[in-house]
Amino acid sequence: MPDARLLAGAAALVGASAAGLGVPAPSPRIEESTDKAVFDPPDPTWPDGLLRWLDVAHRGLVPRAETAAIAGSGRIRLGRSPWLPVSYRTSHVLGQEFAAELAATWYGRPVLRAHDGYADHIGVTSVRGQTTFGPGLDQGARPFLWSEAILIPATWGLDGVHMTQPSETTIDVSVEPGTGLAAPLTARIDLDPDSGLPTRFEVPWRAKDPQGEEGVAWWVDYETWEPNDHGMHVRQAAVNWADDSRPWLRLRLEPPALNVDVTEAMGEIRALLRQSD
Repeated sequence: MPDARLLAGAAALVGASAAGLGVPAPSPRIEESTDKAVFDPPDPTWPDGLLRWLDVAHRGLVPRAETAAIAGSGRIRLGRSPWLPVSYRTSHVLGQEFAAELAATWYGRPVLRAHDGYADHIGVTSVRGQTTFGPGLDQGARPFLWSEAILIPATWGLDGVHMTQPSETTIDVSVEPGTGLAAPLTARIDLDPDSGLPTRFEVPWRAKDPQGEEGVAWWVDYETWEPNDHGMHVRQAAVNWADDSRPWLRLRLEPPALNVDVTEAMGEIRALLRQSD
């Protein structure tokens, strides 16, 4: 996600008025689908940990979905920088591509926007009109995409997604290339032994630079889950790099909206990708 340049661009805000950074950012609004929800039974061959997760968070059924949007708000920092309030929204074609918008706010109003995305197996970041491409962004976009997409059970049965359970509290995830999905990917999901809900999504290596020459382990902690009209969803999440002792992004998330129109959001990402031609 576009952390470094977003924070660099927002540094002037601290000098302008630190008080403005203390006002929480609002969550973006999502226009939910008006289609009637359809549910399917789970694949009985899925690992027991997945089936228990489905029972607890989704009442044992798989909501049909091809797209999703997730919104929230939180705080972002880099190194010793102050925490900046941010609003956050992602749009997914599940398992294939995504568009993310992160906006730093001042007195609750967006003052600096950053866009991340992944489409046609290409990653891109754009901050303040500067657009960046590279193999490191291609690789780095995939763990981010799956850290959200894997929370939506419709992705579990996609061709090319393989999940095994080596222990009671661990699920190994692999996504193979050549299936149209965002791949390759190897990740681990940790499960809470008491609730059965996921507590972490982790990859052993994620690129930290556009060239893909530097990288470390990266993970998202699903800190709290909350009931909603359809079951449960991740309410608070924290994003971490292995070479940093503290999270660099904390989010308070709304329930995912399924089967929403993501055409406009993905169109913006493809417009950025055309700049690489």
